[in-house]
Amino acid sequence: MLKLLREGALENPWIYRGIIFLIAATFVISMGWWGFSEDDRDPYVAQIDQARITRAQYLRYKENAYRYYRDQLKENFKEEMVNQFVINTLVERQLWLKLAREMRLSIGVDELRDVLTRDSTFHNDQGRFDPDRYQFFLSRSRTTAEEFEQSVREDVLIDKTKRTLQDGIILTESEIVEAKSESSKQITDLKTTPEKRFEEATQAIQGALRQKQQRVMMSMLNRIRAATRIEIKDPYL
Repeated sequence: MLKLLREGALENPWIYRGIIFLIAATFVISMGWWGFSEDDRDPYVAQIDQARITRAQYLRYKENAYRYYRDQLKENFKEEMVNQFVINTLVERQLWLKLAREMRLSIGVDELRDVLTRDSTFHNDQGRFDPDRYQFFLSRSRTTAEEFEQSVREDVLIDKTKRTLQDGIILTESEIVEAKSESSKQITDLKTTPEKRFEEATQAIQGALRQKQQRVMMSMLNRIRAATRIEIKDPYL
């Protein structure tokens, strides 16, 4: 299941956008998406280069992540697997941000404004951005606009990093031929129309591309991981 969650995050980088508004009232209060406390009295569960995740922050995130994935996975929900997924998510988030810096990517004011104004959470009954609803959200979450917008900016930056990588990944001619060949082998009905064969081949090519994108992106993430000092204190998890 952990592999399924990881692959889902790569195929759909915006999966966490659905979580943020479900848990913001409790999560954004203390740390946003990636705000770290400097309070050394709270033991930390992980350190990624200079950034630390305190145990209190981890537990708050874990509680809300459990609630979200329990509803999504239902009978497939396994607490210990999601527990590992939580710490992996927090660590990988920082790795993606580090990769974004390496790629010199950033999010401008206009991009951030577009994301916020398009979010239906802040829309009125006419489907338009409502400043009052936005301010109510911030008030309810007990966070400032600057803190929340920085957390969203990082979400968008991570998504932009993944999309930039994906856009640069294409199949070679030999990979396309191989995908078509595999698709042809799967068709055993001699009455299959040329249109259907073309459709199946197209889907096979798209599937091969998605798999290659996942492999390359994980390779990039692993490269960043190898160059990053990561310490995880398992007893605190």
